[in-house]
Amino acid sequence: MTQARTSPRDRFRLPSSIIAPVVAIVVLLSAYLATAAPDLTFWDATELVTAARTLGIPHPPGTPLWVLMAHVISTVFSNSGPARAVTMLSVLASALVGGVGASMLRRWIGSRGAVVGAVIAGTMTTVWSNATETEVYAVSLLVSALMLAAGEYAGRPGVSDHARRRARALIVFMAAIAVPLHLSVLVALPAALVFAWNGPRVRVVDVVGWGALSLLGVSAVAVLPLLYAAGPDLASGHPDSLRALVAVLRREQYEVAGLLPRMAPLWLQLGNVFEWADWQVAFGVHPFPTPSVPRTLLTLAFVWLAVLGLRTVWRHEARAGRAMLVLLLSGTVGVAFWLNMRAGPTFGGSFLPVGTVHEARERDYFFVLGFWSWGLLAGAGLSAIAAAFAKRLPAPIAALPLLLGAVPLVANRSVMDRTREPIAMMPRTYARLLLDAIPQRGVLLAGGDNDTFPLWYLQQVEDYRSDVTVVTVPLLGATWYRESLAARRLLPPEAVRRWPGLEAALRSVMIHATEDGRDVRVSTLLTRADRDRIDRTQGWALQGLVYAPSASTAPRSITLDAAALARSRETVPLSVLAPIPAGADPAVAQMQALLRCTQVVRIDDPLLVSSCNAP
Repeated sequence: MTQARTSPRDRFRLPSSIIAPVVAIVVLLSAYLATAAPDLTFWDATELVTAARTLGIPHPPGTPLWVLMAHVISTVFSNSGPARAVTMLSVLASALVGGVGASMLRRWIGSRGAVVGAVIAGTMTTVWSNATETEVYAVSLLVSALMLAAGEYAGRPGVSDHARRRARALIVFMAAIAVPLHLSVLVALPAALVFAWNGPRVRVVDVVGWGALSLLGVSAVAVLPLLYAAGPDLASGHPDSLRALVAVLRREQYEVAGLLPRMAPLWLQLGNVFEWADWQVAFGVHPFPTPSVPRTLLTLAFVWLAVLGLRTVWRHEARAGRAMLVLLLSGTVGVAFWLNMRAGPTFGGSFLPVGTVHEARERDYFFVLGFWSWGLLAGAGLSAIAAAFAKRLPAPIAALPLLLGAVPLVANRSVMDRTREPIAMMPRTYARLLLDAIPQRGVLLAGGDNDTFPLWYLQQVEDYRSDVTVVTVPLLGATWYRESLAARRLLPPEAVRRWPGLEAALRSVMIHATEDGRDVRVSTLLTRADRDRIDRTQGWALQGLVYAPSASTAPRSITLDAAALARSRETVPLSVLAPIPAGADPAVAQMQALLRCTQVVRIDDPLLVSSCNAP
């Protein structure tokens, strides 16, 4: 008997179950690669790049598992440049999230709808933004998606009890690695449990196994003291004892809010979530915080699609519908209630008293899992519409509603593009020019993340101007940070043991630097009040990106160092002063404003007040 020949096409045909995930991964990976940051970005990203490249310890909770993963990925993609290589972890993780989402959706709505839902979810602005820079949230989202997939498998009809138990154990393990990775993974846990509810009763041996897996997952936090023992330059928290390790994991250096009292009215916190939700589907239509008719109508349309999609999934399988509803609520309302944040920087102005403290930046990234689940359900809604049309219309026409799944991809493409100038090179340019403004062995008093982290990267990863000591004023309240400054002879031992207050600490840094023959400069990001705390006995001379103490200037007054300004003005590339595209991170505009301080030529120049914190 002759055997039927197998054609090469048949041999290489993909199983139908993985076609949708593969297509979703390819589409999203292409979008992310085309828009990923080519170099540094602002906020925590640059600190995380530094930690990944040097095996250092970033700000609490330290994220040791992420650091190890990012270090491996940065080695694999080392030819892409130090910063881009680490960003590839976010790119790949976010693309794989799309594949996991498509795999789950395929069982409920079919392959075409699964691809559409995964692409919608992956091109929501917050998901897309996390995918194109170095951040922990992309990897956290991937682990969350895998936890959900394990739960979905564990609760399926027809799955053997042995397979269910293994899937449940996987859920426990991934929940445990949230501690060394990021606690945002736990947002997915309630939905994963709802997914996995069906199945055999829990046995004692199961509980014992879960306990062992939990210890294994949590044990990765032991990496933190090991990293610290290696003596990295970046060592936030100094986890050199069990008590210090717990302090890092609990983020004790920050004022972490409890559930009560509320940092803002609950209704306003939920309103803030709705503001961020309005940015997700079509931020490029109106790339500003305020709502607009066309953008908000698209937002509402996709909310309706998600409701329709939830009904569709529920009708297909009530267990899946309940789990997706829990996921949506946990990732939005649940996160808002649990985190108890202040109002965002662009929200609540007309409802809150003047002078109310807002969050330092937009915190939409905490809600990324909720926005991602919204996208999946919107894809299910479009699939339901296409299925209804297919009963009355030819197949090609019935499939047209699925094209609406490209709305977030098309509408958000321009605003999510980190390769645009002056966005692409702003952090590196600003950091390099700021270091160049400091004399040899000088001390720079910096104002926060964005005039600190890019400098740490240049010094520790690229060994540029490592002679400069950067003193970050907001970190002075942390004991571990004062210890590091005392080691550099900028603070006395008694200032480490007992917090002397901000003003005393700043004056001590100034005195010790001067006694050591080191010039002090102050970032223009710091306010006049900060300069007064440093030294009330003399004035300050603007030299471009920094102020220098000036004994010849009246106390608390400002003068211009014309020669230094002229030199700094010549070093600023005109490209970084070009108009900033709408929708860019506000940090880019803030840093560009500081770069414009180099353009000041008169003491009555409005830039002194608007950009250089002169008043």
